[in-house]
This record gives sequence, C-alpha cells and structure tokens, in this order.
Amino acid sequence: MTASRLMKKTNDKRRRTFNNRSSPTATIKSLPKDMLVEVVARVASHSITDLHNMKMCCADFLDAADDNHVWRHVSLDKLPLIQWFPNDKALSFLKRCRESGNTESLYREGLQEYFSYPKGNIRGLESLKMAAEKGHTDAKYMYGMILLCSEDNELRTQGLEHMRFLRKSKCIIRCRKNVVQTAKFRWKNNGTLACKPTPLCHDKNTCKGWSVKKGQWLLLNDDDDDIELCEYCRWDHEIEFFLSVI
Repeated sequence: MTASRLMKKTNDKRRRTFNNRSSPTATIKSLPKDMLVEVVARVASHSITDLHNMKMCCADFLDAADDNHVWRHVSLDKLPLIQWFPNDKALSFLKRCRESGNTESLYREGLQEYFSYPKGNIRGLESLKMAAEKGHTDAKYMYGMILLCSEDNELRTQGLEHMRFLRKSKCIIRCRKNVVQTAKFRWKNNGTLACKPTPLCHDKNTCKGWSVKKGQWLLLNDDDDDIELCEYCRWDHEIEFFLSVI
C-alpha cells in the first residue's frame, strides 16, 4: 500500500469516528422535553443572567424556557424590590412570573399591596399567604408575624405554625435580617397591626422568659432557639422586634 493510499485510509477513518460522535446539539435534542424544562428551571432559580445566556445557546433551551415551570422558579434577585420606573419589558416579565405562581413575585406583590394602603389590603395579605404556604421563607416570616400581631386567637395560632416551622428550619435570623432590609423601603405599620398586641405569655410575673443571659435578651443566632424555656416569651420578643422595624 502506497503512502498516499495509507494517508487517505487514515483520514477516512478519522472522519467516520468524528461523524459518529454526538454533537452537543444532538445530545440536547435527544433529551425529553420535561427533562430539558427541569434543567432550565434549575438554572433559572439561581440566576436570571444564566437563564438569559442559556436561552441564547440553542432553540431547544429557548423553547423550554417558556414553560410555566421555569417562570415559577426563576430568580428575581437581580431585580429591585420595587420597580420605581418599570418599562413594558419589566412589567411583562413580572406579570408572567405572577401568573405562573412564582413565590418571590407573590411575596413582593403582597408586600407592596399590604403596606401601601391606610388600612392594609386583603389581596396583599392573600398574596403573602400564598407565597408562605408555597414555602417562601421570607413570606412565612412576614405573614406569620402579621398574624401574631393580631388580637384574633385563631389567626395567632396560624401565625405560630409558620414561625415554628422557621424555627425548626433554623432560618429565623436570616428572615429577620431580610425584614430589616425590606423596612428600608419605608413600608411601615399602616394601622392594621396592633402597636402593642396582647402578650402571648400570660405569666409575665412568674415566667423566667426566654434565653435570658447576662441580664438581657439575646437573639443573635439560630442556635439560641435550641434553649427550651418559655416559647411564648420567645415570640413576644420577636413581635417587639418586628413592630420596631415595620
């Protein structure tokens, strides 16, 4: 066999090997639609920027990104809490998020509606409730604390359920810090919340309180919630903090 024929045979073999390899596009097209949607949704839940870049990669990702499941999980971290000067594109984006049941969108909408009216807004409270029940932790904290600030025992019981969930999940401190950030937007007590609700603990004169160290309240980290003293005093102190920033 001559050198030229040997070279031609080698090149042909290389071409066949290359052609038999699956291209990235072919691999993506071979995936089921629901799997593609789940992949895109996970990217969207971490970064809206990464979602945008992913949509630019190929038509399959672009198509999958239009699924409601993706919109339900897309992160809004890059968007300001309040759209002071929203354009049509931003409004359309947020509307699609709301319609798809995006919990962060429901939470933001609930905050705006509840704290933007003189006597509160039922629809705003409903949005907070929906976001809380879907697992949004900041919404659970805000909704739970609003209920604890009422004078209705049934509502306070519901509020305790949300707060106990957060306490068990070790995320009270993070939610509290986020509320402080939220308060910077001047969403203040609109008259709906009682300024001094009836204490949950009915034995203030004899109760030893919750986590009293060195003569003062200590609410620095979630590890403090492992201390089993008076739970009601613990939430009374949380209410006091909540009303001081809202």
